[in-house]
Amino acid sequence: MDEHLRQAIASFHRGDYFGAGERFELAIHAAEPQMREVIEAFNRIAAALHLRFQRGGRQGSINLLSQALLALEDAKPARGGVDIERLCADIAAFTEELRATSRGITLHEVYEAD
Repeated sequence: MDEHLRQAIASFHRGDYFGAGERFELAIHAAEPQMREVIEAFNRIAAALHLRFQRGGRQGSINLLSQALLALEDAKPARGGVDIERLCADIAAFTEELRATSRGITLHEVYEAD
């Protein structure tokens, strides 16, 4: 496994989604062609989670997760040791949870009010 990809995954697991996204970008360039689309989807997932948890974004997160799901469709059921089928199910469930949340005040707006 490429060192950038290893670092990206470690950052992702620590909840450093922004850092993970930067490292996924680097990993894309070193990846084998069949893994590029998967890593690009990982990058979208990291960006969506950063947007949601660090900035309170809702619709942008939904859009990024939906794009990731579309990108992963051709990689099912698995690719590069990743259970894409399960990953897609988890992303779809989280996306539906986001869709069910209020479109009201965001975390970003809460912090601006202080």
